[in-house]
Amino acid sequence: MRSSDVYRADMAWHSLDGALNFREVGGLPTSDGRRLRRGRLFRSDTLQFLTEDSVRRLTTDLGVATVVDLRLPYEVQVEGRGPLAELPHRYHHLPFLVRGSEQQGNATPRFTSEDDVIVQHYLGYLASSPDAVAGVVAALAEPGALPAVVHCAAGKDRTGVAVAVVLTAVGVPADVIAAEYAAGAERMDEVFGQLRRMKSYGERLDALPAEARITEATTMARFLAAVEREYGGVRRFLDDQGVDDAMVEQLREQLTESAG
Repeated sequence: MRSSDVYRADMAWHSLDGALNFREVGGLPTSDGRRLRRGRLFRSDTLQFLTEDSVRRLTTDLGVATVVDLRLPYEVQVEGRGPLAELPHRYHHLPFLVRGSEQQGNATPRFTSEDDVIVQHYLGYLASSPDAVAGVVAALAEPGALPAVVHCAAGKDRTGVAVAVVLTAVGVPADVIAAEYAAGAERMDEVFGQLRRMKSYGERLDALPAEARITEATTMARFLAAVEREYGGVRRFLDDQGVDDAMVEQLREQLTESAG
């Protein structure tokens, strides 16, 4: 069985009222025989619509101690943080933006490349927001930071890149990361429907290319390969941003365990 098949067989979705694309990133194998601990890392679309019961489940049952918010400042200003804003926990606002893709008064990105548009847009996060991308790893590596949830608006692009960087850093193979990224594909229609009803997105979503509405494993595979070519890999990128091997090892110890 391929490692990506192991992931698909071991997926952990959580029903959380108010979140459409919330799931655990746990149980994944690493290249050196370890695996991600259960209940340590979660990913999601926007958390602003959580119900009181969902907030209780997130903070009490799942024990989430850290929220990493990748949305633009405009999105946070217009949409807010919902009921989570009233609760004490670590909150890191690390906006992932791509220079040249911004649209005034709207959070829908304007894609700036015609060739492999999604991969190029993902690379744009690393080029335009390197501190934020590396900051996700730094935030999760802090003592006591886990369990944590990483989210944006759809839980697809910015969250997908952030989670991929974290997983690569701690040694999860690329094919498993690609499978994890694609796991939410069947939820995208509902997610985009919600985005279209939100003030920060609305009808401008209709102008997005078709590629922006789908979530395919091959997209993440191409992105990770491009990071290797252009940056020398995720670990080299992180080191260049001041997230050194000691910090990555700290995260690895907190996020993974022996698979034996």
